[in-house]
Amino acid sequence: MISSKGDYSVLAVLSGVYVLSIFRFQNTPKLILVSTIAFGVIYIIWGIFHHLRSHNFHGRIVLEYFLIALLGVAIVSTLLI
Repeated sequence: MISSKGDYSVLAVLSGVYVLSIFRFQNTPKLILVSTIAFGVIYIIWGIFHHLRSHNFHGRIVLEYFLIALLGVAIVSTLLI
C-alpha cells in the first residue's frame, strides 16, 4: 500500500481538477458533461496503470473501472437534464 501512495496522490489531484472544472463550467452543462466523460476515461486509465504497477491486473478490473466510470457519467448526465 505504501508504494501506491503516489498513485492515489495522482488520483486525488485529478479528482480535485475535475471538481474545480465543475465549478468553473457550472453555467455550461455541455462542458460539465465533456469534463465528466474525460474524467471517466482518465479514471479508467489510472485504474489500469495502478493495477499494472501493483501486479494484480485482470480483465475484471478493467470492467469494474469501466462500469464505475459509466455510472458516474450516467449520474452526472441525468442531473444535468
